[in-house]
Amino acid sequence: MTDQHPYSSLRELPGDGHLHGENPDLASATPAYARRFDSRAGAWFLEVQTRILMEFMRPWTKARVLDVGGGHAQVSGPLVAAGHKVTLLATSIEAVGMALDLPLEVRLGALCAPPTEDGEFDVAIALRIMPHVENWRMLLAGLCRSARDAVIIDFPIPGGSNAFTPFLFSAKKRIEGNTRSFNTMSRQEVIEAFRENGFAVDASVGQFVAPMVAHRVLDRPWISRPLESLCRFLRLDRFIGTPVLMRARRIKRTQPRATG
Repeated sequence: MTDQHPYSSLRELPGDGHLHGENPDLASATPAYARRFDSRAGAWFLEVQTRILMEFMRPWTKARVLDVGGGHAQVSGPLVAAGHKVTLLATSIEAVGMALDLPLEVRLGALCAPPTEDGEFDVAIALRIMPHVENWRMLLAGLCRSARDAVIIDFPIPGGSNAFTPFLFSAKKRIEGNTRSFNTMSRQEVIEAFRENGFAVDASVGQFVAPMVAHRVLDRPWISRPLESLCRFLRLDRFIGTPVLMRARRIKRTQPRATG
């Protein structure tokens, strides 16, 4: 059966496998993208990201999680291992990618208009997607609609090491090979977008202060770790750390007390 259809190990996929609107998840679901993290620096990047993600997930055990555009398996892998029930939303069968062999449900649809019921999932997550969609506010609104409790995202800020992007992009492309251009957004405008959707940010971490391409070139985490620790001690990560991993919780509206 697997010879006939490479995705037969997954639950039956809805739809016809055609692309649904923008498909930034297709590039990040490939083996070529995964190879960007094969180095010592790349493994350390994932270690940092996973540690923060799992800290953000601490309030929930065995949660229902929507992983939007997560064919790279950087979200679904650790969450499945921790016992959470994960549903992956991908724009196409091909975009399921590196998550192919994980025990999860797959839905096909537009990332910015998830085919979900309102509040169907405890937590909705989108990592490595927001800077690559045309309308990130629409993506955020879809995540908030789908989540009963919380939304977790990451995004690059305009300042910090990203201020050097025009100068470092060519070097980054030589090192990574498949580097994509990306959009940036400020913490404040993301916080305001969450508020417009009935969510309040309660956790935010700027992952790296030094340019990530510099860490890749160095490829010595035993040097990069104390450097970034010093930056956190100086609280530089709160202002110029990027990309930002952010969690927002749904604002609970209290019911008015009955009278009479």
